[in-house]
Amino acid sequence: MLRLTVEGPEEKVRDFLKDFSNLPQHKVITTSELFFNGGTEDATVICHFFHYPLEEINEPISVLFRTTDGKYLGFTLLKGNVIRIGNEITISGKATSGLLE
Repeated sequence: MLRLTVEGPEEKVRDFLKDFSNLPQHKVITTSELFFNGGTEDATVICHFFHYPLEEINEPISVLFRTTDGKYLGFTLLKGNVIRIGNEITISGKATSGLLE
């Protein structure tokens, strides 16, 4: 488990922590309450998390999904990241325009 301390303006600390916890390679376990630093607007929060390294594929990836009603959704990622955590797989990357053709 890793520990991260984030300091700065309260709103930016909250926004950062929200974005950080949504990344598939981070599983946030606990976060502390916000500590306010001596009369300033700055806050500090401590976050404990597990980090799962991304398995980066530096070539185009074609992905095809089938919906429950039988429709297909396909797109190509210019460069992709694939992460496996247990039985879950998360795929992310840069897509070309015309994503939902």
